[in-house]
Amino acid sequence: MDDILNDKHNVFKYRNFKSQRSKKNRRGKNKWAIKEKTAIDIISYVEEKRQILLQSGFFQEVQETIKSKLFPPHRSKIVDIVCYGIGSIEKSIISQYQFALVLILRDLFGITGKAYAYDPISTSIDLEILLHYEINTIDANEKAKRTITNQTLFYMPHCPLGLYNNVIASNWEIKKLEKILLVGNRLDFYDETMSTSLLNSKAPYIGPISFFSSKYDDNLLIQMPTGTFDNLCWQWFPVDRELEKLDGKIEFWSSKITLEETEDPEII
Repeated sequence: MDDILNDKHNVFKYRNFKSQRSKKNRRGKNKWAIKEKTAIDIISYVEEKRQILLQSGFFQEVQETIKSKLFPPHRSKIVDIVCYGIGSIEKSIISQYQFALVLILRDLFGITGKAYAYDPISTSIDLEILLHYEINTIDANEKAKRTITNQTLFYMPHCPLGLYNNVIASNWEIKKLEKILLVGNRLDFYDETMSTSLLNSKAPYIGPISFFSSKYDDNLLIQMPTGTFDNLCWQWFPVDRELEKLDGKIEFWSSKITLEETEDPEII
């Protein structure tokens, strides 16, 4: 990612040290000690990343996609946003960019409902940052088994396959699937690269994605612009009563095993 390579916080800097140390330093106080970053420092880095993205061609493409495909009347208005697996905002420049995109998407969609986030490696400073941006921290590792009631954007950059499976499985009914918009790995990729038996054992709810992809072509999947957030895309189930047409298809709705029977994914 060119933006990251050019980020001023990702550059090694060197300083010449005097060989003569003061008496104060000889007492054990090092005036060259690196100052630990605070939540305020990291927030400033996030805001820098947000401005970099807002001024990029990537943002222009994302904005156009949302307006042309994902805003009403194409889809109902997004109410809530759930973020899994963005990593430590304090520790990672990649995570700072991913989190900056969360903030941008919240603004673009005009999300006024709840925002949630969880990553097992979150630090105390990460939690301060989430609080600053009014994002609720999910207290326990729910392994993406969250049942929704509102139109919800799931933001899951490069999460394990099992977590995508759990999001879909936990909302495996017509009225809920229609409310999911997912930003994550392209799910039909797994159907293309894994055997049917292996995919069914690890993530039985992912298989139907290939059914929709072949039936509706690119109307249910839009690739993110390349070069910034590689291999991420928008994905959703059909609306306008299309899922109801499958209501009587036993092989589609009823041939799934329960979540308890599937392998637990490695959490994020």
